[in-house]
Parts: sequence; structure tokens; C-alpha cells
Amino acid sequence: MPRLLPFALALLLSACASTGIRPHTAASEVRDIQDLGVIASALAESPKRTLLVLDIDDTLLTSDHFFGSDKWYDWQKTLPAGDPGKVPCLFDVISLNYETGTQRPTQPNAAQLVNALNVDKLMLTSRNPLYRGGTQRTLHDNGFTLPAMLGQQNDGSSWDFRKSPDAAPVRVVYDNGIFMTTGQDKGKALLSLLQRLKLHYDRVLLVDDGERNITHMRDALQAAEIDYLGLHYTRISKQISEEDAASGRSGWQAWRALLATNYPERLQAFERGQCSY
Repeated sequence: MPRLLPFALALLLSACASTGIRPHTAASEVRDIQDLGVIASALAESPKRTLLVLDIDDTLLTSDHFFGSDKWYDWQKTLPAGDPGKVPCLFDVISLNYETGTQRPTQPNAAQLVNALNVDKLMLTSRNPLYRGGTQRTLHDNGFTLPAMLGQQNDGSSWDFRKSPDAAPVRVVYDNGIFMTTGQDKGKALLSLLQRLKLHYDRVLLVDDGERNITHMRDALQAAEIDYLGLHYTRISKQISEEDAASGRSGWQAWRALLATNYPERLQAFERGQCSY
């Protein structure tokens, strides 16, 4: 009988462990919204220290035309080689669009609503840091005040980000309240920024039109045990009509004609695949 005691004790301890209190799991929720006005009430739902994270394209700003828009970018990825609407050096052409194109707020009161939110916030975009000039100008022209830098930081930060140890490094830049991440995983990029700034938040609220970004942020924050509320902004339609497709094709042909006449060397570089972005 005494020989059975250690075995019985081990079974008892195992049973206690299996029915014991589990570690805290961070709260995580996603909602669809069509009005930026709900952000204020969502922030007020929790007394925890919260960081507000705002996407830009099709969340704060949307393009006036299909060519160069967020959904035009998605459309480009579906086009076969040789399609008259498919542009070479896509990200170079996007840079031209940001410098020359126009955007408007996603809703008339967008800037007023966002500017009134007196919380720690940053704008987190998939745009390349080299697009910063056009990005800041367009936000300013549409009435958006750039967020104050987090952690009372005055100078910007720039570093090579890797989404995984074996991934290629990608340059990301946080400056003037805008974190530009060159298409990287927004959740992992945000955690990298907070680590560099030595900041901790109990809760993050993300507003983004991209379902993929909403999911990436949820996954990263769950792993970091940070509460999360994702507001999936669906006000801007992602449907592409036949008129949109025709506009996309004619838009590139017009750009191509302009480049051929005035900047032929740049067009030739594009067509040789010599991309700068």
C-alpha cells in the first residue's frame, strides 16, 4: 500500500492542475462599422489604457477616381501579363499617383471626428515610407491633424523590420504620428514599435477597412495578451464594375502616353523592370 501513495499523489495533483484556474486570456472582439462616429463610444467601453490605431486608405481617405485607388491596387494583382491595364513597376506608379492624385475623406465629418479623439493614437499604414510627402500633404489638405508622437518622442524612428527571424528585412518608419510599414503584418509591426518605444498599452483599438489587417492585429495582440477591439470599416465599397475596369485601363494608357512624351527614359526603365520602389 505505501508503494501506491506516490502514484496516487501524482494523480491527485494532475487532476487539480487540470481543473485549476487558467491564465488570463486577453479580450478580443471584431465588429463591422460604417461610421467613424462610433470610435468614441468604443473607446469609452473600457477604462484600460488604450491605444487607438487608424488605417489611412479607405478608412480615413479614399481616392476620387478608380485609377490609383486602394481597390485599383487589388485589381492590379488579378490582371494577367499583357492586359492593357496592368502597369509595370506597380509601386513606382503608385508613388506617381500619391504625388499627383487627389483623395477625399471617407465620410464628410471624418477629420472632425478623428481630431476630436483625445487619446493616444497613431496612423498605421501599409504605404511605403518613401510615399510620406504625398501622404502627409493629402491628410493635411483634408483637415486631419497628425497625431502627437507616442511616448513624448520628438524624433522619428526608422529600422529594418522582420516579420519572422528568417524573413527579409523591410524598412519601416514612424514619424509625425504616422507609422509606414511597406505592406508588413500590422500586428507584428505595432508590437515592434511599442517595444522600441518601451511603451505598454492594456488595450488596442484598430480601425481598418482591410479584413486581413484586422485579423493580423488580433493574432499578434492575443499572443501578447493585450486586449483588442477591431473595428472593420466597410463604408467604402470594394466592388469593381466594368466602368472601373475600363477606367483602370484607360488611366494607365494615359499615364503611359504622358511618360512616353515627357519622360521616355522613365517609361523605358519601367518596361525593362527597373523598379525603384
